[in-house]
Amino acid sequence: MKKTLLTILCLLTALCGMAQSERTYTEPLVITSGDGEPTEPQEASVVVVDNGDQTINFVLKNFILSSGGSDIPVGNIVVNNLPVTKGEDGLDYVSFEGSITITPGDLEGVDSWYGPLFGQIPIVLQGKMNEEKLFVSIDINMGMVVTVLLGTDDFPLTRIYTEPIVILSGDGGPSEPQEAQISVVENGDQTINFVLKNFMINVEDDVVGVGNIVINNLYVSKFDDGLDHVYFKGVITISEGDLEDVVFWLGPMFGDVPIELNAKMNEEKLFATIAIDMGESVVTAQVGTDFGPVTIVKGDLNGDTVVDIGDAVSILNIMSEGNYILAADINGDGKVDIADFVGILDIMAGQ
Repeated sequence: MKKTLLTILCLLTALCGMAQSERTYTEPLVITSGDGEPTEPQEASVVVVDNGDQTINFVLKNFILSSGGSDIPVGNIVVNNLPVTKGEDGLDYVSFEGSITITPGDLEGVDSWYGPLFGQIPIVLQGKMNEEKLFVSIDINMGMVVTVLLGTDDFPLTRIYTEPIVILSGDGGPSEPQEAQISVVENGDQTINFVLKNFMINVEDDVVGVGNIVINNLYVSKFDDGLDHVYFKGVITISEGDLEDVVFWLGPMFGDVPIELNAKMNEEKLFATIAIDMGESVVTAQVGTDFGPVTIVKGDLNGDTVVDIGDAVSILNIMSEGNYILAADINGDGKVDIADFVGILDIMAGQ
């Protein structure tokens, strides 16, 4: 009986490792035919199937070509087993040059799909994507070349840091350094998203998968040291990681998890401490190596060495967004509120 249960568990684990997942992107679609003008953008849905082996299937269903004021039903553009390459910007890149057979679509009211009549059709596909958006260019040679643009090439700037990570908590002292990757997404509004994927901890002699540590909309402060500083103290929900050889992730079991993050970075490197309260113990991780001592001037939120009206406006924004940065905590009570706004006015008046 035990052997049977073990066999079933192994089969289930194998199936989980091979399981496909898919994402649907809704993006604007623009068509250019020959020397013609681009069409007006129309909404289209693209399905991307992750095959679990660093390849994807790309599916654009019910493609309709607009030409000369007429709509010509073409069919389904399907390209399977596209190799995925991870770029330095954190995006997934795909490329294909070859021939496919367009299949009939399934829109109600459309009886004839013209794509399958052409047989093998040469296409060139170039694309990039993240979990939220996609940008793809497809050249389809149907006697004349039809260029299809899906999405817009306006991805947020993402920096990928590869740094040593050390677990500081536990009775056994610091763990041996291991390599970790941190993604920092710049949102364009003085905030970033901080992403530590596939965080693992050592429990006795075992390595346990915790999950993805994601903190969005962190307010960025720049100080005289020229570094970007972020601070967060609150709760997050840890999501499952995506390592193929990890079947179980511990973090999602805890629901809302208190966490404290203190980080600083430039374009080349990052240093962060992350304290995660997991109930019976606090797990503290250190990512990267420190830049050296930092001087924080209370009230100087933009790092220009002067506390002025710009800093007062910034502190109101921090309050409204529920963020926390150390330089804005004028009275040192661990939160940013109206008392700190009054404090910054006092600093301005005393200069």
